Amino acid sequence: MGPVKLGVFGGTFNPIHLGHLHLARSVQRLFDLAHIHFVVAAAPPHKAPEKLVPFMHRYAMVSLATAKRPTFSPSLVELEPPCSPFSFHTMAKFAGRQAGASSNLYFIAGGDSLLDVGGWHESRELLNSYNFIFVARAGVPVLDATAVLPVDVQRRIRDLRGLGARQIRWRIRAEDPREENRLFVVDVGAPDISASQIRALVGGAKKYSHLVPPSVCQYIQKLHLYGE
Repeated sequence: MGPVKLGVFGGTFNPIHLGHLHLARSVQRLFDLAHIHFVVAAAPPHKAPEKLVPFMHRYAMVSLATAKRPTFSPSLVELEPPCSPFSFHTMAKFAGRQAGASSNLYFIAGGDSLLDVGGWHESRELLNSYNFIFVARAGVPVLDATAVLPVDVQRRIRDLRGLGARQIRWRIRAEDPREENRLFVVDVGAPDISASQIRALVGGAKKYSHLVPPSVCQYIQKLHLYGE
């Protein structure tokens, strides 16, 4: 039996939507992840706080959206002392729980994160310590990773876009994460949905129920979030 691999999917989830869930399900199957932790950002450093609904609501919506899938769970790790507003600290907490086995941790992010990951807090150590899965988003071009990442990181990039699911799984299993971490770029055919699109639809009293799980839609309506 191989090592237990865990996914860490961070985001503001403002709100969580069907695109997030499609991405998580697809990545879990491709990478044989035993569990995915949805880390709800408490105070993301690159987001304007006035555009976020309170953390408690975003966490509640993630809880509702993942309730029926035992291998998905919302995480309060950012709020556990010491507070960890940066991904570097959040991943260190998960690594500590894994007895330091960072090779079994996979940080999941949108493909557009390649643009700024080099500027994240302690980015060099972060990129050198954990596996990354950058997932292409519909309508958002993924940059050439070799053009935006440090030279010592570039050799660990595995761009798997354009391959079928069977080919991707074969390529992933051929890698040995115990040697060094990898940065994978994949396209899982995620639907073209964004949280900003949903907020605009809700604020404009337009239909959005087809973009979020029913439980999340009911929560937004019940608490009149986003101008509902």
